[in-house]
Amino acid sequence: MNRIPLGKGFFCLFFILYAFGKSYGQYPLAIETDHHCTYLGEPIAGDLYEFTSSEETSQAIARIMSVMGLKARFEIKAVNIENAAAVIYDNKRYILYSQHFMSQMQQACHTDWAAISILAHEIGHHLNGHTLLEEGSRPSNELEADEFSGFILHKMGATLTEAQIAISMLAEEKGSVTHPPKRARLEAIAVGWERANEGMVAQKKSAPTDHVRTNTTSASSDSQVAAVQPIDSKYLLGKVIFHSNPENQYYLTTQMDLIKTTGGSVKVIGKLIKSNREEYPFMIYNMNKNYIYIATNGEIYNASKQKIGYTVDL
Repeated sequence: MNRIPLGKGFFCLFFILYAFGKSYGQYPLAIETDHHCTYLGEPIAGDLYEFTSSEETSQAIARIMSVMGLKARFEIKAVNIENAAAVIYDNKRYILYSQHFMSQMQQACHTDWAAISILAHEIGHHLNGHTLLEEGSRPSNELEADEFSGFILHKMGATLTEAQIAISMLAEEKGSVTHPPKRARLEAIAVGWERANEGMVAQKKSAPTDHVRTNTTSASSDSQVAAVQPIDSKYLLGKVIFHSNPENQYYLTTQMDLIKTTGGSVKVIGKLIKSNREEYPFMIYNMNKNYIYIATNGEIYNASKQKIGYTVDL
């Protein structure tokens, strides 16, 4: 086992949606938007121009689709619209989005989950067939897309609050002809999030506990991280070592949970999320909202910038 520099090892599996980059050049986009579903209900008017889309956005789409086990059957384009939209034209599906809007959301919410949830919502319109309908956005369709967004964000590791943050900030309290009120949209996201949570709990209960794998190495420092894993390694991304109790077994899972294993039991004690601090790209928090920070070299620090542990690859 080796310590993990961020951007390698298991952190490659944790999708990082950084601030959306600047565009370089623009081109007329010759598509009609009669069949569309926008995030907040604004009409798409005027000529459209396509800007250079960021690589991070393309990776976000790929990550969203990967948790569903599907391939993206649509094109992603950065254009001059108000926020984001799902559009179908000439039998082709598109996800249109404003890079400026997404960047504003990231800065206002201090998290990338808002942008991810918006993209997931628009993908939900395509997967639910809403863009095939002539009426476009309507309340029932929006709630289905919101539910899909909540489901996907839980799969990607977001808390319910993180899954709802975009709607909390943007949705209208009373709703409109095309979009339901904020309370209904928050509830739809919660329904999807809870549905994914129930599936994860069932998966954990069915995870094999009798298949034990032991990792050993000759290095003295690595003798502390020899691991007996009470759950199958396919559910694990990496191991966390705390200097205060290196004998205990802590792991990060594919659902971005920090778990502690004791005997044959597994307990979720924290969550891995992206931070806004350049020197500490990730952080882990527990239910009491206590935070620890992970540096680019995989070392772990507390709020006082004291090194308290490190991460290792499996």
